[in-house]
Amino acid sequence: MKELEIKDACPSGFIQIMEVWKNIKGEEEIIIRTPWGGMVDDLKNWCKETGNEFLGYEKNGGETLIRLKLKR
Repeated sequence: MKELEIKDACPSGFIQIMEVWKNIKGEEEIIIRTPWGGMVDDLKNWCKETGNEFLGYEKNGGETLIRLKLKR
């Protein structure tokens, strides 16, 4: 399972996720660590649009952990 730490707001966070997505084969779960709680809704919508799976999120202090299953 891959972990991404995204400290910057959009679009740089999505660019990092897209890089991982375009390089996987099959399916891969990733965890995204970010201070940007608004990224949760953005990634839910992105998953619906792209056929990926939003697995959930949790808040840990000032950090949000988001789990996705990316599919190619």
